[in-house]
Formats: sequence, C-alpha cells, structure tokens
Amino acid sequence: MTDSDMENELEFILNSSPVIVFRFRAAPGLPVEYISKNVIQLGYPAEEFSDYHYNYENIIYLDDLDNVRQSFKKYSSASGLFGFTITYRIYTKFGSVRWVEQRTIIGRDDAGNITHYQGLVFDVTEQKKAEEELALNVARQEVLLTLKKMSASPLQEIVDFVREEAVRLSKSKIGYLAFPTPDELTLIMHSWSQTSVKECSIDENNRPYVYPLHSTGIWGEAVRQRKPLILNDYTMSNPLKKGYPKGHVTLYRYMHVPIMDGGRVVIVAGVGNKETDYNDSDVLHLTLLMEGLWELIQKKRLEEALQRRSKELSDHYAKLRTMSVMSKEFLDDVQKSVEIADKHNIYKYKNILADEFILMSYEQQQSVIEQGLVLANRVKHLVDSLLYMSMERSGMLYYRFGRVDLRSLFEQVGLNTILFIEDKGICLRKKIPEKMPAILGDPERLLVVFTTLIENACINTPQGGEIFLGISFLKDGKTGEEAVEIQISDSGKPLEESEIPYLFQSITFIDSNRSYSNHMEGVESGLYVAKNIILAHKGQIWGETHESGATFIVRLPVLRDSADETNVSKNSEKEEISGQKKHEEHDEKRDTSREKQSKTQRQQDEKQSKTQHKEQDQKRTQEFNISKSGGI
Repeated sequence: MTDSDMENELEFILNSSPVIVFRFRAAPGLPVEYISKNVIQLGYPAEEFSDYHYNYENIIYLDDLDNVRQSFKKYSSASGLFGFTITYRIYTKFGSVRWVEQRTIIGRDDAGNITHYQGLVFDVTEQKKAEEELALNVARQEVLLTLKKMSASPLQEIVDFVREEAVRLSKSKIGYLAFPTPDELTLIMHSWSQTSVKECSIDENNRPYVYPLHSTGIWGEAVRQRKPLILNDYTMSNPLKKGYPKGHVTLYRYMHVPIMDGGRVVIVAGVGNKETDYNDSDVLHLTLLMEGLWELIQKKRLEEALQRRSKELSDHYAKLRTMSVMSKEFLDDVQKSVEIADKHNIYKYKNILADEFILMSYEQQQSVIEQGLVLANRVKHLVDSLLYMSMERSGMLYYRFGRVDLRSLFEQVGLNTILFIEDKGICLRKKIPEKMPAILGDPERLLVVFTTLIENACINTPQGGEIFLGISFLKDGKTGEEAVEIQISDSGKPLEESEIPYLFQSITFIDSNRSYSNHMEGVESGLYVAKNIILAHKGQIWGETHESGATFIVRLPVLRDSADETNVSKNSEKEEISGQKKHEEHDEKRDTSREKQSKTQRQQDEKQSKTQHKEQDQKRTQEFNISKSGGI
C-alpha cells in the first residue's frame, strides 16, 4: 500500500467516525483552516467553511458564545498550557441544537505566539441529556420533598412555590395555574409565573382571569379532553386555537396537564416556550408536582375543617354541661318552690312548675344532642375522607372484588342505620324486587356508600318523615349492557341548585374572584369517598333535587353471568308496574290509607314518647325530693 493509499484509507476512516477534526486560525471568529468532511453529520458541508471563509463561531449557540470566548482567552493566556477541553452547544444546519465537547491543542510559532487551534469535536448530546435528566430528577425529588414540608405555610405561598418550580423544572419561560369551577363551565386563571407577568404587556387590571369554557381555545382542552396536551410548534394552524389577547406573551411551544379528582378536573397547569421540545417526561413530572400540590391543598383544608368541627363539638359539649348545671340549679329552685307549695297546699302551682321544667329540660337537651350528633357525623366523615385520601396516595387502598348479593348488602345497611331511622321516627319505604342479580364489587366499600346515603337522608329528613329506597334494572338498547339502579330519596329540605356541583368534591379551591373558598360538602357528608368508591366499581352516582327533598342515584353494572337472574328480576318488576297501572285507583287509595295510618301511628308514638319522658322526669323529681328530705 502506497503512502497515498494509506492517506486515503485514513481519511476514509476519519470521515466515517463521529469525531470531527478541526484547525482554526487564532483570530476573531475562529476562521476555519481545515475541518473534516464528517462535519456533514451536523448538516454542514466541509466546503462551506473553506470556500466561503465561514467562521466557526457562527455555529456556536448564542447563549454559550461568551463563555466559549472567555474560555479561549483564559486558556490561551495561561503560561505553559498546551491544550484545554470545553463543552458548549452548537446550531446544526437542520435548526436543532446539539451539545459538543471540544478537545483543543494550542499551536504556537517559534516565538511562542499562538497561531492556531486544532483538535477534536465530539457530539455529547445524549450524554449531556442523561446527565441533565439525572440532575433534573434529583431537583424534582427535592422540590416534592420541600413541598411536603410546607404543610404549615400559607396556601398562597405554597401555590406560588409550585407554579415557579413547574416553570423552572420544565425549563420553560412562562407558566400558569388555573382552577375549573365545579360545574367545569368556567376556567379561573389563578396566577401566572413571574416571567409571564414581565413579558405580558397587558395591564394587570385589564388582564382576564375568568374564561368561559365554551369560548376558550387551547387552554380549555385540558378540561374538555381530560388529558395532557403538547404543542411543540404553537405557530402552526390548529382548529382548537382561538387566539389570545393583544399584548399577550407570544407562544411557540406549549404544554398543559389536567389533574383529576373524583372524575372532575380540579387543576390545570400550563407551561410554555421551552427551548427544546416538550416530551412525555415533562408531562409526567409536571403531573406529579401538581398532584403533590392538590394533595397538600386537600390536607390543609381538611385539617382546618376538622379543627373547626372539633371546636363546634367542644362548644356543644360545653352547652350540655351548662344545661346540666342550670338544670340542677333550676331543680333546686323548683324544689324550694315545691316545698312552699306543699306547705301552703298549692298543688296546682306545684304541678305547673314541674311540667315547665320537664318540658324545658327535655326539648332543649334534645335539640343540643341532635346538633351534636350531626356534628359528630360530619367529623366522622372528615376523618374517613382523610384516611381514604391517605391510603389512596400511599397506594394502600385495596378493593376486594367479588360477587355481591344486593339483598344481603341492604339488610346490612338496614342494621347500620336502624338507630338513625328509629330515633327520628322515620318511615322507610322500600321498592325492592324479590329476585335480584349479583354485581361485582367490594361489599365492605359498597356498605360504606349506602350506609352514608341512608344516614344523610335521615339527617335531612324531619322527625316522622319518609325515606324511599328503590332498586330497578336498566338495559342499554345499543350495547345490551345491564345495570342496577339504586335510588334513595328523603322528604327533607331540597338541595340548592347552586350547591349540586359541590356535592361530591373534596374541596373548592378558587372562586370566580380568585379567592380561596372552602366548600366541604363532599367530605363532611361522605359523598366524596362514596363517589370514588362507585367510580372504582365502574359505576355512576349523582344527586337530584325536587320539591319534597333530595334524591341520590347510584348505577352499577350487573355481573354478566347473572343475566338470567336479571331477566327474572326485570319481568317481576314489569309485572309490578303493570299491576300498578291496572289497579291505579286501588293502589292510590291503599297508599293514601297507609299514609294516614302511618301518620296516625307516628302521632301516637310521639305522644306516647313525650308522655314517657314526662313521667320519667317527674319520677326523677320525686326521687330528688326524697333525697333532699333525707329519704333513701
């Protein structure tokens, strides 16, 4: 092999390798004297540098150019230094950005003056990405740890911290946090990142914060699609975009993620203008950060609610204690008055005093006790909600699915709620088919759901009222899927239409004025946990209001292998409905008669109950009189 052949072979090997060989003149701009042909891997033909006197600095990433110049100056001025290594970014001909490592040997003339630089350039983009990803993961873990330690911090401080970290960790330039209203018809823009505010030329007072979903473009897709969205070229035409206000920050890359809770979008977090493309890793880490924020928000709100309810319980306990002391003091006064009445034979006055005391004592104490029971029930649901959320977040929430017999389930529900029902003299009217198919579920979890619904119905139903429990079966005409529908209606105060969206949620964080609100209906009534359990069973639950009270409906899929039972049950139900139509007048009279009998019976029971309480209090008064007179 000749020297020429050897030279050609070496040049072929060199140009086939990923390592680029260079030689620059020691002059401003780093003029290229030689660069290997494999620079084409960056999109540049070697001739572009030699023929057009293209300076190497022209392809150095603008943000890194000053650092590169300073490094050349620093190492060139150091005495006795033969070379150096630096890392920086360059632009490719394709418009992308790559990381390179440059290993440079300093060339000098006989007088020691620097004449040129020569060496090797390695593409280290993948290595750099791996290092950055590792460092970024560490930073993200540190942020999540810091977030957990901020439980004692003000809520606004926590939200601001998470928003700014979301921008920093995603390497974005701008970011925002928004909160949909419970009905998911409006998006409340809570806050923009500091860089967004600086870049936005819209006046603070004129900047919109409330965005109706029907007229909102890309930002509203988080709620409509209920999934993350990445647009790495925001300038491209997109039918989902509806523009943005004049003076708004210009977007060229954009990403958002929705955070779900109980089937509802509770947070929308968006970031934009990252220098490189957004990817699935960005989505994952932004989601984790926002879930951590939502978890902390719930925890703080629930703890505040627990403290508030605990204080109310303490106040009610104090009332009972006060009434007990007052009753004793009043009883002493009554005793003295009775002794005087006995002495003067004023029996009528003595009976009036005793009756008034008994009535006052019983009614007042019953009122306070009932309020205390309602509060205790709310605290119980708050604690259950906290426990449920904690188990869910820690991955310790398990469901033991199996065949569930509905009749047995509701027999157990009846045992759990019998004290509630009997204490208020409530009439529980049932419409349950004789034969019911099984469902696939966790019996313990479903027991919690229906016990909660019956208890809430009891709380909302007045003394001597009525609760309806009905079970029916549905079949989808298109899919043939069968479901069981459970309806629980009370005869109490109707639901407010404005409160229905809040029924099943844990909290409401932001209102239309961007202020922190605190609706705890879902957790204090147990409906938040109930909905999550039903969703885990692939079912549905919702509330309705009517003039005579509230109705809650649960729909659960029927086990496929119990189709025959379903048909039998459906036929039985159809015959019952048919019979009602056939004998409508008879049934109406029968129901009216039953209602009258039930009402008469309740009135008799109430009268008997009051008489018993009155006799018991009179007996206690007599015993007290004996005790005061030295009797046994």
